[in-house]
Amino acid sequence: MKAARIAMATALAVTSWAVFAKPAAPAAPAPQDIVAAREAGMAMSAATLGALKAGSANGAPIKGLGFAAGALDKWAKAMPALFAPSTRGLPSRAKPEIWTDPAGFAAKAAALASATKTLSAAARAEDKDAFATALASTGAACKGCHDSFQTPPPAPKAG
Repeated sequence: MKAARIAMATALAVTSWAVFAKPAAPAAPAPQDIVAAREAGMAMSAATLGALKAGSANGAPIKGLGFAAGALDKWAKAMPALFAPSTRGLPSRAKPEIWTDPAGFAAKAAALASATKTLSAAARAEDKDAFATALASTGAACKGCHDSFQTPPPAPKAG
């Protein structure tokens, strides 16, 4: 009987502690992790855009390209947040102008988001002509931002 009381008291204490204990807040990602996520997202968006271009050129059903177009649209909306001030100066291809010209960067990011939104809508509507136009606009928006805010890739090493 005494053991049962001790077990109940222990269970009550543990339950009370569990109810009132505050879970630890998740740690914010380290700036290097933000840069890694940004670079991975850029690589995946380039691959996705390439796949969309190939699919469109090869006559793939436009509706079948909708998931990839939608994913690219989500990336375009999330991408600017990965250029957090804490990432400024870390090794990457991002030019300092991202942080010194935030309005210019925001305008380029908005152009990409607009283009990918149109691309995704055209895929859902199965509109081949609108999809082709939006695909070209998306590629131009990517290039426009990279021309202004990304350093060129390093030259290949000889030999």
